[in-house]
Formats: sequence, C-alpha cells, structure tokens
Amino acid sequence: MQPDTEKIIRGMIAWLSAFPLEEYLSSESFLRFCGEHDLGDTWREYLEVSEDRPDLYGNAVKEHALGKFLVHIFHERAEEFPVLLARLLISFSQEISLEIPQAGLKEDLQRLGYSRKEMDHAIAYFKAEVKKRRSSPGPGHCRIR
Repeated sequence: MQPDTEKIIRGMIAWLSAFPLEEYLSSESFLRFCGEHDLGDTWREYLEVSEDRPDLYGNAVKEHALGKFLVHIFHERAEEFPVLLARLLISFSQEISLEIPQAGLKEDLQRLGYSRKEMDHAIAYFKAEVKKRRSSPGPGHCRIR
C-alpha cells in the first residue's frame, strides 16, 4: 500500500510548526538551502501559488507552500529526499534555540516508505552534521534529542 505522502508531510509540518517555522522560511538560511540544492525556483513557485489562495493567510500560507514543496521533492527526487530533509532540518535547527527531535525525522521517513538503511543514513548524516556544528565556534548551532 502506497503511503499518503501529502498527509504524512502535513503531519511533519504540524510538528515542525511548534518551532518558529514561518520565520525560518523567510530567512537567508532557508534561501541558501534552496539555492544549494537547486530548489529556489520550486520554492518560489509554491509560495506564489499559496499566496494567491484566498483561503490561506498568516502562517498557513508558508506552511501550505512548504507542504507542496516537500511533496514535490519527495516525488521528483525520491532517492535524495531523506538526506535533503535532514539537511533542511539541520538548516532550520541553526535558526532556533530549541531542540528538533530526530525521532520525528525517523518516524516520518518510515511512514513515507523508506527502508531502515535509508533512514539510518539520513539520521547518521543529521547526527554527524549536528555534532560538527556544535563543536565549531560561531553562530548557528544545532540541537537534537
């Protein structure tokens, strides 16, 4: 049975919205993430479409755009999705002072149908980057639990 990708991603955005998600989606860090992964045009497209919807306002605009953006990445770059999602969370975690739970990442990847090997690779990458950023001096640190 195929997972309901949009529903799973909406759930992911729901737990991420407990953090300052809208602020991050307006940040230079997010724009840099999009540019580094050739996703800038895709993000702008989904943001514009979401802004044009009269039923969406406030935080809902960017959350909706993020949902469509992540679904697009899942379908268009499925093999890269776990690591791209981990990279997005790493970038996001640098902008906030709260911990992002790695369990959420693992659970969502599992629900999306990724194998244990693919999940473990994404989690290992996430942990390594967090550790590296924690040990390097300067602004922007990551915290996971």
